[in-house]
Amino acid sequence: MKALYVLMTLVFISCSSQKEAKSLPFSTDEVYFQKWIGGQRLTGSGTDFYIRFKEPFSVNFKIKKLYFHGRELEVIKRNDSVFTASYSQRPNVDQELNETDGQIETPKVVKSKFELKNNEAILEFEQDSKTQFFKITNIKEKELLAYPSAKPRN
Repeated sequence: MKALYVLMTLVFISCSSQKEAKSLPFSTDEVYFQKWIGGQRLTGSGTDFYIRFKEPFSVNFKIKKLYFHGRELEVIKRNDSVFTASYSQRPNVDQELNETDGQIETPKVVKSKFELKNNEAILEFEQDSKTQFFKITNIKEKELLAYPSAKPRN
């Protein structure tokens, strides 16, 4: 009987600790992500995330993090209705210089708490010291941005 009680308690605790995401309650004008690649050796590549809300939301709402592409990202407030986040993969310069087979190691990634599709994200908000999670679906992907390589210096 005691084992059953412990098992039920563990199940209850694990279920209550899972993060639950609701639909985003704020209207958006534009939400997209765009991959980019550097045009020079060792510049790397990355992805930029962009969200513009139709209206600024209440000051007691604060976006804390974005969970996107298996990553946990910091969000930057550009103005009252535009927010961005990004991540990049940059080659390790020391390894690049020492490597004989040309393999370049990319930085380690902090894994997201959520299982999401490629076109889904979770925004973590704080409202009046309470954390909430809102899911964004059908995020558009813009065409790859390929930065041109520089001309050689003589």
